[in-house]
Amino acid sequence: MKQINLNIAKFSLSAVAAALLALSVGSVQAGSTASQQTVAGVNVNELVAINVGGDNCRPWQDCDDDDGGVIVTPPEGEDSDLPAVSSVERNGPYTPTIDKNVGSGRQGWVAYPRNIGQDGVKHPVLVWGPGAGTGPAEYEWFLERLASHGFIVYSEVSTSSGSELKSAITWLQQQNENASSPLYQNINVSRIAAGGHSRGSISTFAMADDPRLTTTIHVAGGSFDGNGSDNLRNPALYVGGTEDFATSNATRDYQNTDVPVFFTILDDTDHIAATRNGMPIITAWLRWYLAGEDERKADFIAPNCTYCSGIYDSEYKNW
Repeated sequence: MKQINLNIAKFSLSAVAAALLALSVGSVQAGSTASQQTVAGVNVNELVAINVGGDNCRPWQDCDDDDGGVIVTPPEGEDSDLPAVSSVERNGPYTPTIDKNVGSGRQGWVAYPRNIGQDGVKHPVLVWGPGAGTGPAEYEWFLERLASHGFIVYSEVSTSSGSELKSAITWLQQQNENASSPLYQNINVSRIAAGGHSRGSISTFAMADDPRLTTTIHVAGGSFDGNGSDNLRNPALYVGGTEDFATSNATRDYQNTDVPVFFTILDDTDHIAATRNGMPIITAWLRWYLAGEDERKADFIAPNCTYCSGIYDSEYKNW
């Protein structure tokens, strides 16, 4: 990966950036992608046996209790019935709609396809934490883009504790059982992701051990103490930028992560722009992990992966 210039003078310090000035500012030299393409001498495109013992089995692992070994596998494609798309660079096939002032405290927004549930489709979920000093309104474009791809996306102001994301999942589960809700029986409750930008990423780290999750996404938001990854129980996507002062903390979190993780640093991208510039890779990740599009594995975990060149300077491990 390239040397990262973390010159925060290159962009104005909005409320989001100011909230995170305590992050370390400096240069980061990360490892090469090539070194991560095999684990224990086995190609990552194959099943990888790791001798870690049955007690360490995680939800993303298939554990063999007989010999204590673990086989790391990508998510299964069961219940994946979203319509296919030709590109993650554009809107999907659905027309999105947004309901505001929803959730247990009526502080959230939820975006979903206008014709939700058509043809019996069950829609996967992302609960999303905004950056500090912002709320769902600043991410309306983000919610609509993902809803156009068939996802249900809930967002409200981040607390750093992750409690709002947990409550959001509970509320969505309740809506799935509420006959008066437009979400009634239209949610794939077995496919739920949490993610966030900046402070929202920190909120996601805090609640990442929630057993209802399938994956987590962390955009421009590394932890302050380097221990953000301690709660991770599922594969994770980290997205940073070459001009983002938070990338040094995200790099430290990546180094300490022991679940399958993919980390990309976007070229010419600062703290504020990381979500917008990272939209294609975020969409592709969700279509892999929540929509069961197993063919997208090659976009991430392969010698010539789609998101390992161009503006994407990437590495991955633990697969």
